[in-house]
Amino acid sequence: MVARFTIRYIDSEGERYQVEKDDYHSEIDLSDLGIKSISLEPIGNCPRIEKLILNTNIISAIDLTPLSACTRMKMLSITSNELETIDLQPLSRCRQLEALELSDNLLSEINLQPLRDCKNLKWLYIADNRLQEIDLSPFNGHSKLQYLVLSGNGLSNINLSPLENASDLRYLHLKENSITSIDISVLFHCEKLESFVVDEYVTINANHKLKHQHYFPEPINEIVDSIEWQHEVG
Repeated sequence: MVARFTIRYIDSEGERYQVEKDDYHSEIDLSDLGIKSISLEPIGNCPRIEKLILNTNIISAIDLTPLSACTRMKMLSITSNELETIDLQPLSRCRQLEALELSDNLLSEINLQPLRDCKNLKWLYIADNRLQEIDLSPFNGHSKLQYLVLSGNGLSNINLSPLENASDLRYLHLKENSITSIDISVLFHCEKLESFVVDEYVTINANHKLKHQHYFPEPINEIVDSIEWQHEVG
């Protein structure tokens, strides 16, 4: 039997609206509605939900707690909003999550630790925010990550070593940050790498032992002559 539920939200003018949905829906798209505030509580009672899209609104804060019950969730997209902070902890139970998109917000920090057990994650977009640092260590052991886009932030450095097992990585975009140097040794094992983008002035380092590798992923091959090869100390 199909049940119905009601999603309520408030727009920029303070007007209250509601949207009726049937619980058989696997995708809910509430983009471009001028949403300022929204409760996800009704969505937490929708067991079939796989995609939740809230793009191009003016949401500055959102409580993801109800999504901890959405174990089939594969995609959460909240791009082009005004998020200043977000707690991803509820997503730790969304083990089927494949895509998290948070680009074009006002995030100054983000804790990715709740994604540690989201081993199916393929897409992570956090471009055009205000991040000063980011810890990728929760991705130790992640093998399915394909797209990591962190362009347009304030990152001054980034440690890529947690991506050691991300053999399926295709896109790594770090342009328009404050990074001056970066060690890309882990990328030499990403045979499917299609695009690696940093600012032109960034010094690119790698372990000297990789210099003699028989095959370089194409984006690495294009910059191999500019790599500064590093020797282990001690």
